[in-house]
Amino acid sequence: MKIHPYLVGVLFGDGTSYKGNQGAYAVWIDQTDRNKAILESEVVPRLRRMGFRVHFYRYYARSDRTFKWRALVYSKELYTAVRETTRRITEYFGSLHDKDARQFIAGFFDAEGTVTDRIVIYDRNLGLLRAVERRLASLGVQYAHIYRFGSVFGLQIYRKESQRRFLELVPSRRLKVYLPG
Repeated sequence: MKIHPYLVGVLFGDGTSYKGNQGAYAVWIDQTDRNKAILESEVVPRLRRMGFRVHFYRYYARSDRTFKWRALVYSKELYTAVRETTRRITEYFGSLHDKDARQFIAGFFDAEGTVTDRIVIYDRNLGLLRAVERRLASLGVQYAHIYRFGSVFGLQIYRKESQRRFLELVPSRRLKVYLPG
């Protein structure tokens, strides 16, 4: 099964894959109210185009006492594909052509990214962040650096010209919301 690179990025960042005791296979992505548009306009339509029935609903997360949105699919095929791909995520990313790599980075940023005076992608997988940093450099996004933040790493883009280039290249929904134009 081929999964769109944007979905792989989002699923790797914020996705959950679960195999229940009764044999139910589930894959889902949760987002806060603020990031509902990521699910609604990017994730759900792509999963539906793949032929999946998507359960899209709002729920109360007791763990952090907030309402969240969930896009949930019950599918052994999707579960298996997601698990196999995320186990070798750095190799997968390295095999992508530039257009697909930009889609992956967009999904990964939508799941793990932040915008302040800089653009940052956080993750524990240093190898993947280094691969993303190299790919961005080859696409003209210079001056991206990786820093350690406790148990995670952050790929930071802080120079304005590099941020502009990132915005031109990466079709992120979150960037459309926070940085219009």
